[in-house]
Amino acid sequence: MTPLIVGMATGITLIQTIGAYLRYLPFEAKLPTEERTRLWKYILLWMPCSFALYIAYFAYEGLNVETFKRVHYIGWVPFFTFSLIVIRHEGMRHTFVAGMQTLWFMLLQTVSGTLILTLLPPFYGTGVNRLPVQTGLYIFFFIVLLPVEQRVFRSMLPPPLFSGNKFAGWSFAVLPLGLCAAPLITLIERPLMYTWADRLSRFFLLLWGFMLYQYSLYAGKHAAQMQEAHHTNEMLTQQLEALETNAALLQSSADDVRRTRHDLRHYNRLLATLLRAGEIEKALDLIEVQDRDLLTRPIIAYCKSPIVNAALTVYMQAAKKDGIPASCSVNIDDPVRPQEVDKDLAILLSNVVENAIIASRKQPEGKRAIRVSLVYTAMQYALVVENRCNTPLRLNDDGLPTTEERGHGVGMTSLQNFSKKYGAEVFFEQKNENVRLLMYWSGKKTKQ
Repeated sequence: MTPLIVGMATGITLIQTIGAYLRYLPFEAKLPTEERTRLWKYILLWMPCSFALYIAYFAYEGLNVETFKRVHYIGWVPFFTFSLIVIRHEGMRHTFVAGMQTLWFMLLQTVSGTLILTLLPPFYGTGVNRLPVQTGLYIFFFIVLLPVEQRVFRSMLPPPLFSGNKFAGWSFAVLPLGLCAAPLITLIERPLMYTWADRLSRFFLLLWGFMLYQYSLYAGKHAAQMQEAHHTNEMLTQQLEALETNAALLQSSADDVRRTRHDLRHYNRLLATLLRAGEIEKALDLIEVQDRDLLTRPIIAYCKSPIVNAALTVYMQAAKKDGIPASCSVNIDDPVRPQEVDKDLAILLSNVVENAIIASRKQPEGKRAIRVSLVYTAMQYALVVENRCNTPLRLNDDGLPTTEERGHGVGMTSLQNFSKKYGAEVFFEQKNENVRLLMYWSGKKTKQ
């Protein structure tokens, strides 16, 4: 084992740790402290392992251009795997960031090689003599350009342009790696001495990668604006439907009042006729029948909030009309509770209970049930909605149910918007053919 092998193993380990650091920067702001610590624990523990493996490999195979390239091509994979393990459900973004980091790596390597060939004696431009110099220059340029790299890579995450189309999303995510693939493959069996045409082509490669990134930012902002407008239209539509539902409920209540007044008028006439005729016993029997009839038609009031009560009444009645056993427990009548949340809460309840009804309709008779529980205590809301469902629940990367049926999914969009607006924690789980939604949030809106 020579000092050159030890130095090269150290340098390559540092370069691949640098790559892991650059790939970490785009996710840094969103990572909890626990996940950051876990990720860097994996990386720091792997560094001495990587160092030892490279020493053993170079000692066995020899340190030359071919082995140098092999460790560069393969050695980054464990570091990348740690990111996938810790930062989950971000496969597309990990792939995109890895491609952009590879473009940056190729640029610094190209600049280092160009300086060696143009400024240093020919002795340093070929074979093993060039390897430590180029490795040292790469690390030097990384340190000098660190402020630029931090600024660029911290804003590297592309917007979710194709969140609804996985094929389009992955096609976009692998594009930077695709730009790198052709030159990397051609370099596998070539020496380190490149022509100016090779160097210029690699510079243009980075240029195209940078233009691609800029386009993704522009397209992402435009798509986000369109998506926000679409969500706003959906919310307005849902609010309109809620108002229409409330109006229908009020109309139904008015019809019930008219029918009751009509029946009461006939009842009073019949009672008066019996009293005038001296039929006291028959009159008493009529009163008892009327009392029993009134008791069989109780007025349900879930809470004191008119709009929340209206939403629950409409959908609880809809469930029972479909033959779905439904129970509802609400305890939000706190005098200090903020009332401005009620409109959004009514829309949320309308959507999640309607989704539960739709899912319950697909269940066999006798295996249908819906349970709603809503509580406000200690400045916090807690909502639980349960329904029977015998098909496996499919969750997307945000942990929300997803479906491929056309015309569905608006309810989950409404839930997601509510969650962002109030900083709600949302959990879905399925056990024993029973799906449960759990939500926790405060009555205060988060900063938008």
